[in-house]
Amino acid sequence: MKRLQRLVASVALTLTAVIAPALAVASPAVANPGNPPGADGTAHAASYTFTTIDVPGATRTAVNANSPHAMAGEFDDAGGNTHGFVVDHGVFTQIDVPNAGATTVNGINANGRLAGIYLDANGFHAFFWSNGVFTTLDPPGSIRSIGGFLNARDEVVGTYRTAGQIRHGFIWRKGVFTTLDEPNSDPPLGTVAIGINDPGQIVGDYVDATGDRHGFLLRKGVYTTLDVPGAPHLTVAEGINNAGQIVGLYNDAAVVNQPPPANQHGFVLRNCIYTTIDVDIPGSTATAIFSINARGEIVGSYHDAQDVEHGYVGKPAR
Repeated sequence: MKRLQRLVASVALTLTAVIAPALAVASPAVANPGNPPGADGTAHAASYTFTTIDVPGATRTAVNANSPHAMAGEFDDAGGNTHGFVVDHGVFTQIDVPNAGATTVNGINANGRLAGIYLDANGFHAFFWSNGVFTTLDPPGSIRSIGGFLNARDEVVGTYRTAGQIRHGFIWRKGVFTTLDEPNSDPPLGTVAIGINDPGQIVGDYVDATGDRHGFLLRKGVYTTLDVPGAPHLTVAEGINNAGQIVGLYNDAAVVNQPPPANQHGFVLRNCIYTTIDVDIPGSTATAIFSINARGEIVGSYHDAQDVEHGYVGKPAR
């Protein structure tokens, strides 16, 4: 992998604390009956207690990341403006990069540092935030970038596009960019790096020459393709914790390359077994899992019957 030069652009990040009048609405545990575990390597039953996470006053909320202590994500206000947020013990903190048209938080680590995306007049940029200061992460040669998760060593993964519209993954480690390209990826859609754990294992997705999207795990320099059985066209690996448990989303075989939430389900990959996760909240039509922490708690979003997106946290049944 090619190492790229460091880019530093640091200014103050605006943080506005918002005390939430009501954090969320508790929902019952999910038990998706589906099919029993079989030779396809997929288990279709899991038990979580789900709680809806909606930022007060928001028209849309997604929880994109969780650490052992807090959660982070994005929401749209009544005017349609997108903001990032962190929620810790029921207190929401709004995240807005100064002079940006939109901000999204996609990663939070155990030290409270953040990674994500902001939009300005020049397009989308990845960022890293620490102690009130953010650093723009634009790999050299990129025309836009997107920040994903980060680990406790402040290593950030993400994606960028070149002037030729070719998409690559990247990792930013100690100020140095390294490009990530899954060997079976096909330009221009290429490779997307999304999640990383403390040992440095990376997950994401790539698009092959047929246009199908596959998840991947990058561990010790070796890529492993991740396809949920019965989902031949779209699997996305979104997050990985230190135990190596992987989460993400997939579209089942009834859908061919259609955007979510058409027949979208979440999954947890643990001990080589895929488990389908569908949020069991009345009216929910789609589930995505974006992150899993050390406790095995999952976060993501679901769509209701009116196609409104809500965030959630799912805690494993004990």
